[in-house]
Amino acid sequence: MTRAEYASLPNDKDDAIDRWGSAANGQDPLVASFTLNPYSKARPHVPFYRFFHYPDVLDLRNNGFEVERFIPIFDSLDNARYSQAVQVYHLLKHGQGSMLWNPRRAREMEFEVRAAFHRHGLSDVPTLLRRMLGRAFPDDSVSSLSVSLLNVYFWACLAEVARDYAWKEPKLALYSDYLDYPLEITGLNPERNQDAA
Repeated sequence: MTRAEYASLPNDKDDAIDRWGSAANGQDPLVASFTLNPYSKARPHVPFYRFFHYPDVLDLRNNGFEVERFIPIFDSLDNARYSQAVQVYHLLKHGQGSMLWNPRRAREMEFEVRAAFHRHGLSDVPTLLRRMLGRAFPDDSVSSLSVSLLNVYFWACLAEVARDYAWKEPKLALYSDYLDYPLEITGLNPERNQDAA
């Protein structure tokens, strides 16, 4: 199909078709879909956070947060390597990697942070963030490694929100640092990934 066939009116241009993937390179999208290279210019990688359900985005916005706030964390999850997922798995399941951090204590702090969110009228935010992160591993791609990654990144998202309310409850700043610790020691921290790129 050409861009004219995608447009609503006969002579309309559709910028989404003109600027996306193969059409931007002057290739026919149908022909380009048969290329062997999965992440070529014709078929670029699309991050999972581009496929969120719009009602979830609106609910998050109604709670005072935009999706753009969490994009560095989502990008870090999208760029996580297998070796880092194994490190996170061992850290959560076997407590290996650090004597300063305990997964059970992190779960306790998660519930403390959730209670603080409830006190401040943000009780829907953890559910929305968990649902959004779940889009990173659709259907059959869920494994024990991906569940461990989702837990750690969920804690990082909670820490991101909790830092905004640390001025009301100073202990939230300490909880945020503790919940971010697994990303810090495994090299998945979003700031570190940006510096490396």
